[in-house]
Amino acid sequence: MPVAFLVFCLGVTAFSVWGPFAPPAGTDLAGGVLTELSGVDRLLVLAGRYALLAAGSAFAVPLFLGGGAGPVLPGWAWVLVKTVLLLAVLVALRRRFPALRPDRFAEVGWLVLLPLVLLQVLVVAVLAVGRG
Repeated sequence: MPVAFLVFCLGVTAFSVWGPFAPPAGTDLAGGVLTELSGVDRLLVLAGRYALLAAGSAFAVPLFLGGGAGPVLPGWAWVLVKTVLLLAVLVALRRRFPALRPDRFAEVGWLVLLPLVLLQVLVVAVLAVGRG
């Protein structure tokens, strides 16, 4: 389910950035909530964002990436390797692309991602019924 995996990763990335600690949406704000924070408070907010990315990566491994399946290494090692690799990809993508405004992200979700996911579900259903 590659489209579902893509939507899941986008959702995890968006959830780790938006919410009450969102980037500024207006022109009067310079840097969102991070401008008000310093020291340990800023560190905790940033650590929380990366903890959400790490948890999302860990959830994606059994859901989409086969869990502990792999050659040579034991299962727990494969889960760890896949989680770290996906976390590295999500962090790299998060740093490379600018944050979209939540209204634009919702528009893309409703007009592009939802139809793609429904099309994928339809294709899987047709293939499952055709084999049965």
